[in-house]
Amino acid sequence: MKKIIKFKAKYRNKVGTNYSNKIRKKEKIPAIIYIKKNKNIPIKIKYKTIFNLIKNKKDIKNIKFIIIINKINYKCKIKEIQKHPVKNKILHIDFINY
Repeated sequence: MKKIIKFKAKYRNKVGTNYSNKIRKKEKIPAIIYIKKNKNIPIKIKYKTIFNLIKNKKDIKNIKFIIIINKINYKCKIKEIQKHPVKNKILHIDFINY
């Protein structure tokens, strides 16, 4: 049985490059949860929270997550992680709801 990882995130009411850069300066990662037949949810996650959860995981796309936003649970998997090409720092994460 695979482990399910739970963590909290906050809803992100603005989107775009400038706002994402401001989020990153505050040690958070912009992310999005893609939901079929529903509106996608832009979120922000504390960098340390997600980094500590995924830093030593090999098959990261098969790990199941429960993301808690405003007391609502979303079952997700990672679709894609964007990293800085030189610094290897996480820039953005795409989650897909299952």
